[in-house]
Amino acid sequence: LFLFLTPLLLCRRKMNLKSERRGIHVDQSELLCKKGCGYYGNPAWQGFCSKCWREEYHKARQKQIQEDWELAERLQREEEEAYASSQSTQGAQSLTFSKFEEKKTNEKTRKVTTVKKFFTASSRAGAKKEIQEAKAPSPSIHRQASIETDRVSKEFIEFIRTYQKPGQDIYKQCKLFLDTMSHKRDLSIEEQSECAQDFYQNVADRLQTRWKVPPEKVEKAMDEVEKYIMTRQYKYVFCPETTDDEKKDLAVQKRIRALHWVTPQMLCVPVSEEIPEVSDMVVKAITGL
Repeated sequence: LFLFLTPLLLCRRKMNLKSERRGIHVDQSELLCKKGCGYYGNPAWQGFCSKCWREEYHKARQKQIQEDWELAERLQREEEEAYASSQSTQGAQSLTFSKFEEKKTNEKTRKVTTVKKFFTASSRAGAKKEIQEAKAPSPSIHRQASIETDRVSKEFIEFIRTYQKPGQDIYKQCKLFLDTMSHKRDLSIEEQSECAQDFYQNVADRLQTRWKVPPEKVEKAMDEVEKYIMTRQYKYVFCPETTDDEKKDLAVQKRIRALHWVTPQMLCVPVSEEIPEVSDMVVKAITGL
């Protein structure tokens, strides 16, 4: 038995010696932080300790932010220069720019009237007169429609057909409202907004009381009415000559570009754009906005 067990004991002892040597030969310096602070490093932090890793990450992030900021400013300068050059070039102006020039000219000619309207509420007598004038064809209604306006108008007509007689009434009220608003261009944005809100409320009440339309169908109809009205009124509602919206838009655009480096992960949002379905939904959301 002794002769049989002796080789096994010797073999086990050799294995223990090998494992001990293997542990002893690990260099202690390989485990320490790469920065030499004396703390232990971690492969997950590229050999740094937690404190040094935070410092290095912060430096790299600040550098990235600075580079992105410089890029955003350069892009903004290039856009402003391109806009200035297009302004000075005759015959090569786009439709949007020509509308912008026309808008500024109209602003000068109607300045006195507009300022008066800012501080004067419209009277009932004036409202009656405007409704009578609305019977004449409005140039804004019969102007050349854009592709987007054309599409939304067709979709709206198809939608209200499903409501039959109430739908015909909705369309008639919308046409009358657009005609009436074409004579109220000199009102302030706040006053035009009040007119629109009153119109929406009246249409909703009309559907509920006169036509007995269920609440859920009224809500859906009002969504479509608002979409149709705002598309038709886009030029006057979102690009009025009495505000500095364009300057504000450029400021927002500059801010967005400066923050383009921010990811959903930084905001603790559980969104992974590597998943195709998620990426499609993100693109849809961006397009919607």
